[in-house]
Amino acid sequence: MPQPLIPAPASGPIVWATRHRALTFAFALVLAVLIALLDYATGYAWRFAILYLIPVALVTWTGGARAGLTLAAISSLFWLMSFRAIHPYEGDAPFYWEGTSMLLVAVTMTLLLARLHRSLSAADERFRRVLEEMHAAVYALDEKSGRLLYVNPALVRLLAVDPATLNADDLARRFGLPPRQEGSVATTSGFDATFCTKELRDAVDGHWYQVQSGLIPWRGGHPIRLQVITDISDQKQALSLRRQHLKIQRQTARLAELTEVASSLAHELNQPLMAITSYSDACLRLLDNPSFERTELVTAMQKSRDQALRAGRIIARIRSFIRSRRPEPSRFDINELLLESIELLEVARDEHAIRTELRLTPDPLIAHADRTLMAQVIHNLLQNAIDAMQTIPDDQRRLTITTDRAPDGAIVLTFADNGPGIPDYLAESAYTALFSTKEKGLGLGLSICRSVIEAHGGRIWHETAPTGGCVFHITLPAETAEGKEDTK
Repeated sequence: MPQPLIPAPASGPIVWATRHRALTFAFALVLAVLIALLDYATGYAWRFAILYLIPVALVTWTGGARAGLTLAAISSLFWLMSFRAIHPYEGDAPFYWEGTSMLLVAVTMTLLLARLHRSLSAADERFRRVLEEMHAAVYALDEKSGRLLYVNPALVRLLAVDPATLNADDLARRFGLPPRQEGSVATTSGFDATFCTKELRDAVDGHWYQVQSGLIPWRGGHPIRLQVITDISDQKQALSLRRQHLKIQRQTARLAELTEVASSLAHELNQPLMAITSYSDACLRLLDNPSFERTELVTAMQKSRDQALRAGRIIARIRSFIRSRRPEPSRFDINELLLESIELLEVARDEHAIRTELRLTPDPLIAHADRTLMAQVIHNLLQNAIDAMQTIPDDQRRLTITTDRAPDGAIVLTFADNGPGIPDYLAESAYTALFSTKEKGLGLGLSICRSVIEAHGGRIWHETAPTGGCVFHITLPAETAEGKEDTK
């Protein structure tokens, strides 16, 4: 077990008496003789026998219980001898009550003091062992004298110096403690015993340290400063790496979103661009024909213009997503928005022989939401349904769209197709960014559809239809009071 490298200064009568136990016992013995003589000289008129407890306590504290009990027995003998010289023993009792009481008190005090001393010594030893075994560097500084009272082996290993050469001011400057001011602290009264914690980087070895410093009461009524120094370089490095990792994760996630957006943009723009190309070719063929009908040319040009406008709206929706703008609610008929979205996909539906069945509410279904974002969600679900039914025969492709209002006023939308559906093991992955079961992707992705719906306080989920295929459900909360006020 390593010993303290800089022990506490050997000063004070108790410290001296502990280190010179034989001399202490001799001194206490002489003191007991003097007390006996004093009692004899006064004829026991003042009852000086109580003073025997002083040398007994001194010997017990410095030499242990055996020494204390020995001196207590000797003191009782001195008392008995001096007392009999004045009051001869007549044989009516083996002991005198006063002497017996004094002996019992002395023995009891001796045993209690010895036990207390052992307990304190054990506590000091445990505390010392804790300090010696700590990985953190610890040193204690006498604020009154400016002397180092103690340093543990961890501090010596940290500094790689001879402990005898350590200087309190150098330690204070290196580890961020202000230099001691002479006479600044004299007693334990009026100082803040709270430990302060700070982090600093050592200019010598470049390591990061956590420094805890505080004043604690000590012997003599003055405080000592205890400073605990812990190397936190590994924690700092781990924290820095974690921050870098999180930054990379955020950048990767954003890049993934932008990649999905770019893929969606290319996929969605493909439909109107192909339509524009087709209508442009039709216009060129009509112009090459001297007998063309002007009406046919105008119709083809109008349809080409409609597809160009559709492409512009797609770009606007993508730009809106990239900017991550918050929903801007307005009041609109969800049935009307559905019909517009279905019309925009007319070419795709006709090309793939998709039969569309609409089961809409007879009355307008007013929603209070962001119309542009909801149009994007509806377009994605419609396009997903069209793509999903490519693997089944043309005469079996059917898309059913239903709108309704729940008893609590919420708007309910249902998109049911009879494609292969989504396997159960991919049910949750379908809403993850960049997930796709098709080479062309899922438009903006169901993850974006979910984020849009949840941003409106709604919910989106899917299930497998009893007859096969996939059924997507969307619920939107009932029209808010704010939305009702907008109509006034």
